[in-house]
Amino acid sequence: MTSTQRQAVIAELKTWIGTPYKGWSRVKGAGVDCGQLLYGVFRNCGFLPERELPKDYSLQVSQHRASTEYIDIVREYFREIPEAEVQQADLVVYKLGHAYAHAAVIVNWPDFVIQADARHGVSGAHGTKTPVFRRAERKFFTLKDEYC
Repeated sequence: MTSTQRQAVIAELKTWIGTPYKGWSRVKGAGVDCGQLLYGVFRNCGFLPERELPKDYSLQVSQHRASTEYIDIVREYFREIPEAEVQQADLVVYKLGHAYAHAAVIVNWPDFVIQADARHGVSGAHGTKTPVFRRAERKFFTLKDEYC
């Protein structure tokens, strides 16, 4: 992504702040979960094709099994990168429990990300200082060239 494209992602992402958490939803201001937030932001910026994401996924999958369904969808549109290459508007995907099943958009790594979670809705968080994130394994992704 160019720096202009990255700035567009962050600008769009910030318009989602305050949206409450609601599983399986993607309506700015009304409700969104973490995966739907990623899709909504990048889709609204014109990077991703129109598609319906599955609506039957478990919101607690990582607590129960080592599922790859969340990260497999991320990998459809994003390629994994090393932490040293992370830039604004890239993704961090956290392994919480048994699976990589929570993601945030990087604003300033490792200090600040924006995510959707059940406690705060869409809000900012510390990428590595929040206790749950500090302990979590993580992978980093950037948008694949064919979508830029």
